[in-house]
Amino acid sequence: MENRKKPILRILAGFAAAVLIAGMLFITNSFVGNPISAMLANKVIKQYVDQNYSSLDLEIEKASYNFKDGAYMARVKSKTSIDTKFAVYYRDGKVQRDDYESYVLGMFNTLQRFSEEYSAVAKNIIAKELGYLNNKTMVMVHKEIYENPGDIVELDMKFDKTLPIRAEVTLQLDLADHSIEGIAKVLTDAHKAFAENDCYFDQYGLYAENDGMLIMISGVTPADIESGELAGLLEAAKANDSASGIGVFIKEQKK
Repeated sequence: MENRKKPILRILAGFAAAVLIAGMLFITNSFVGNPISAMLANKVIKQYVDQNYSSLDLEIEKASYNFKDGAYMARVKSKTSIDTKFAVYYRDGKVQRDDYESYVLGMFNTLQRFSEEYSAVAKNIIAKELGYLNNKTMVMVHKEIYENPGDIVELDMKFDKTLPIRAEVTLQLDLADHSIEGIAKVLTDAHKAFAENDCYFDQYGLYAENDGMLIMISGVTPADIESGELAGLLEAAKANDSASGIGVFIKEQKK
């Protein structure tokens, strides 16, 4: 009797193992795709790029799988143009779309590069002039430039801070003085340092999260700073007076 049970148990164990392996493969494929689909995606994407962008001397990275929409995406970039890079999306046996028009022709890549390069300039100024060596200051090009960049921006053009491009700067640093007066002084000193280095911004913001405090300031203009009344404007904004357009959020965090 026991001898008869052993083959049955082995069959059941083998069946259970097969089901387990199949389940694991199904889950894996759901998240990372499968090698055959990836191979087809890479092949179709290459054909698409060769047919549509053969004059651009492009490199194609291997496609990666997005389990959220079941699509493959491959990044494509030029060997000679710093701003010519975009993504191609594949699903259900064909290329669904690419973002060459918006990212390359629409100058999104160029403007993003400008923001990154301007951020590096601003970060160095804050470190050198104000002493915040580990600051993470960020510069963002105004959204209206993204909507109509053609009159000012050209593909691969060199960044120049004197270009007539509206931009906003947000100081990200560890504040030693969390008072309104201390915040006003940092913004005023930053504005002065930027002006002395020919950097001009439409708006200023500040973000600090250290020593149990969270501080977020937004919407400060050069006129607010130059008025000499910035501390009062910040106090009013803190009291929920939004007439000036300044936003102030200060909160002591739980330790």
